[in-house]
Amino acid sequence: MRKFGVGITGLFLVLMVISFIMLMAAGARAQETKAEEEAKPEKPQFILQTDIYNQYVFRGVALSRGSAVFQPSLTGSYKGFTVNIWGNFDTSEKNPFALKSDRRGPKWNETDFTVSYSYEVIKNLTLTAGFIYYLLDSNNSAFDQQEIYGGFGYKLPWFEFGFAAYREVGHFPGTYLQWYVTRSQELPWYGMSLDLWASWSAELSNDKAAFPVPNNPNKFYQSLHAGHLMATLNIPVGKYVKLAPRVMWWYALGGDSTGVISGLSWDRKHNHVLGGASIIVTF
Repeated sequence: MRKFGVGITGLFLVLMVISFIMLMAAGARAQETKAEEEAKPEKPQFILQTDIYNQYVFRGVALSRGSAVFQPSLTGSYKGFTVNIWGNFDTSEKNPFALKSDRRGPKWNETDFTVSYSYEVIKNLTLTAGFIYYLLDSNNSAFDQQEIYGGFGYKLPWFEFGFAAYREVGHFPGTYLQWYVTRSQELPWYGMSLDLWASWSAELSNDKAAFPVPNNPNKFYQSLHAGHLMATLNIPVGKYVKLAPRVMWWYALGGDSTGVISGLSWDRKHNHVLGGASIIVTF
């Protein structure tokens, strides 16, 4: 029995040594691969994307009703700098708050320009700052909007969490705060992956007209605002193209937010379920 026990111990040690050597070799190879990737010169990346949804909802507020929307965008990034142009095309605009006319029919009614810079200050912690210009149709808004924003994202082994603050610097001054948690999971089929997103926000408005509180017109709207849940299935179609069906839910976080969101939404609702898909081309 003693001799048998020694044999088992020896076999165990041999397996441990072999496993250790294999791990060291795999680690060395991984380091070599990483070094090779880092040695390659960084190139600009461009993403052409078109989103198609049953409704346009921005920060919980519905800005369309009863019509599909197309939202094309073009993003270019290089060495931490990112430039994006995004637009919204409503196939049958029906704005109950129209300023000039009760327009019905297809309309391109918004174009946004974003410039930002991101930098990984320490491992897994990235800071981002940027500027957004919202070019809005004059029938839907008397003014364009401008925001500066900043935030951070921190990656953990299983998920990423972060925070961002957006400050309106043009008309209707106010601050929008957002906390988020996200996770991307690779799936064992055809290179697909599943992205999960959850966020919660607060609006600290300094303009009573921008976010009117029902039954209290003299109150500034400074409250928890909207929650956002989203799931996206990424399906590769060739090397550069990806199809991404998506479902999401925007909902008011209670208190004043229920009345404020329903009062601003074109469909007068404070909860919105959206479905759609994205076509993404990376080059």
